[in-house]
Amino acid sequence: MTNKPRHPHRKPLWQKLAKIFRPWHRRLGIASALLVVMVAVTGVLINHSNDFALDSAHVHQGWLLDHYGIKAPGRVAIFETQPLLATSDNLLWLKGKPVLEAQGPLLGALAYGEHYVAIDAQHLYLLGQDGALLEQQGRATGLPQDLKALGLLPTGDGQQLWLDTDSGSYLSDADLIEWQAAKPLVVLDWQAPLADDKSHALIQELSLNARAMHLTWERVLLDLHSGRIVGLAGSLMMDLVALSLIFMAISGLYLWQQAKPKKRKIK
Repeated sequence: MTNKPRHPHRKPLWQKLAKIFRPWHRRLGIASALLVVMVAVTGVLINHSNDFALDSAHVHQGWLLDHYGIKAPGRVAIFETQPLLATSDNLLWLKGKPVLEAQGPLLGALAYGEHYVAIDAQHLYLLGQDGALLEQQGRATGLPQDLKALGLLPTGDGQQLWLDTDSGSYLSDADLIEWQAAKPLVVLDWQAPLADDKSHALIQELSLNARAMHLTWERVLLDLHSGRIVGLAGSLMMDLVALSLIFMAISGLYLWQQAKPKKRKIK
């Protein structure tokens, strides 16, 4: 019985696989090259985010904040410009930095002696020159409720701090401990936000800074690295890149193995 001769034009399996792998290895390598570079660069930056202070560097690019859906605060008010004393919703800003997150939208803030005072509808906050919170008052400490505005009245030996509320005006003692219902003897100008051209420019800057508080460059890099920055489609695309890399690694090893010169057996 004789063996059937092999088909003279039939290629071995390894040549068929090499013919399939070689063009796809090249195509996938070219197609994913830019994404691989991006993943590598963002990975290095994320790994050293503390060294580059990326975890504390906030994004001030308006288009990027818009992409993340971060909206401007509902109310921004400038109360003093030297130094800058302002509010954005429930944040108090001093010298360009947020120093207090109140329990409600802030209604006013002013310098009182060597301290700063701010109020929301139900609380009063006393801060030091550096913006550190020294004391918080509320109903439990005897503070009048339903506050509307702050007011200062000069006296011979200093200033009186007044509160305007839904139930009338209140005067504090020198230590801001006790509050007494009273009527000022002179017309008192209750504090109101500044409304000049300079304050308008500051409002725009502060509004951007308030938005930037919600987004750091570390978060942007993490989203770039994973593809989440463009939603589900980006995540799926990065999954495809990962699968492509796996395929290229396997096909590259296979092609390299088949391209190695065969060692002849010594008889």
